[in-house]
Amino acid sequence: MMKNNKIYRTIPELLAKAIAGTLDEEESARLRVWREENEVNERLYEEVVRAEYIERKCREATRVNIVEGYMGVLRKRKRHARVQRVRRVSAVAAGILIPLLAIMIWFGQKEEIPSVQVAEVIRHGEVKAELIFSDGTTKFLEAKVKDSLLLQQGANIVIRNEGLSYVGDTSTAEVQYHTLRVPRGGEYSITLSDGTVVYLNSESELRYPVKFAGEDRRVYLSGEAYFDVTVDKEHPFIVDLKTSAVKVLGTGFDVRAYKDENEILTTLVSGSVVFSAGKESVVLKPGEQAVLDQSGELETREVDTYLYTAWKEGVFAFKQQRLEEIMKIVSRWYNVNIFWENASQKEVVFTGKMRRYDDFSKIVEMLEMTGNTEFEIKGNNIFIREK
Repeated sequence: MMKNNKIYRTIPELLAKAIAGTLDEEESARLRVWREENEVNERLYEEVVRAEYIERKCREATRVNIVEGYMGVLRKRKRHARVQRVRRVSAVAAGILIPLLAIMIWFGQKEEIPSVQVAEVIRHGEVKAELIFSDGTTKFLEAKVKDSLLLQQGANIVIRNEGLSYVGDTSTAEVQYHTLRVPRGGEYSITLSDGTVVYLNSESELRYPVKFAGEDRRVYLSGEAYFDVTVDKEHPFIVDLKTSAVKVLGTGFDVRAYKDENEILTTLVSGSVVFSAGKESVVLKPGEQAVLDQSGELETREVDTYLYTAWKEGVFAFKQQRLEEIMKIVSRWYNVNIFWENASQKEVVFTGKMRRYDDFSKIVEMLEMTGNTEFEIKGNNIFIREK
């Protein structure tokens, strides 16, 4: 235990050196031990070393008072001394103040270092993605881009604000695969070469051929996406989910297959699909959902499809849904980390609709209407407790 305490006391210094690129071999090893202890540490590391993090902190510097801010941190920590995890995160964040100040002076910054107690506005996600070509090269995509035509490896790709489209023929007979990767806090749409439109939700990835060839039209999905499939009875469209698959001819449906969730959900809005897993398969009708759990058990149930597809229209829609499930969905869009100080709050249920493009504070206001749940925001970390 003493060894771990020593590591935590030096983490701010190691993080500062990681940002500056001055870690020696022993320091790199110590930082690696801390990062591998749990997912929380790894996420904090990734957030701190991002260039955008440093830039944002520099911009905030002129609006805060470091002394008052730091005293606020101490007062806050004292009030919540019973919460060990909160103390740890606060201590690391506060300890980064002086190292960051040194880094800013090194780069010629004139601003004061910001207080970690300043409440940041957690904003909604945005249209953004990363397009990965078959040769491994990448192109970053965002909303603020003028219409453009990209010719790459024989593919004609039209890039617009709302997404990208594959148009015309390819100049190569070889099947080329591209990957569209949407990060946390992002969404993006793509029109495949057959005219099928795919809307990708946050933290999702779609691998697909530049031009379909063969007996079927097969794509590979991780995460969540809504498909509006172009009818082609002779070439069924297949969404491959590794452990299962969805086969369609022409239809609209949503597939959710996140690695950190216990179920794979396929929700049919229109048309007809066959969901298969191993030797089992079910044919879905509009308004039905196939559910595959971790044990491999497959079942069908009737659902309100709007609850599973509203995200595509810019809305969060929940009906008697557990708060733990809601926060998984919300955290991907707002790119925040969730910490449960009271496990009982995971079971709180909520019914309502919220706009995805509202600031996070609006979401918190709605969720706190349950009456006994309290949210505390510290940077990108959200602590949830019972009032």
